[in-house]
Amino acid sequence: MTPGWSALIAAVLAALVAAVLVVAFMVYWRWRTLVRTPGTFTARIRGAGEGTGGVRVIGRYDESGLDLMTVASVDPRPRWSAARHMLRLHREGAVRQDGSVVVRVDGGPAPVDLVIQADACAGLSAWIESGPAVGFGTWRELPPRGYRRRAH
Repeated sequence: MTPGWSALIAAVLAALVAAVLVVAFMVYWRWRTLVRTPGTFTARIRGAGEGTGGVRVIGRYDESGLDLMTVASVDPRPRWSAARHMLRLHREGAVRQDGSVVVRVDGGPAPVDLVIQADACAGLSAWIESGPAVGFGTWRELPPRGYRRRAH
């Protein structure tokens, strides 16, 4: 092989290794930032017929809703999202030996089964229950067209 081709192959391999390292760093930085944010928990989305395996996600909840973000991704958009007032939790079974529980979360585009630690499940449940009722403050659904407030 000529020295020109060897240098080209070495440069391409170096660029490929650098790109892989940059993507790995971005995934790590995103994970670290999400986990350190208040109102987050780690879980797995359980697939149909699977045991404890599944896609690792980080749940993030704030005043408006719950977002499930995929851990091994650089995509800023959530994998699954639902408004707070629409969420319902249905716990399936008792606490496992490793301290996790299986919870079905309804209220988003489709129900999702999460394998989550029992204390994180308790915090999520308390957060959902503590939300204001629909129709008050910023939780209000959009008013019907033509609706006007009356001045008192």
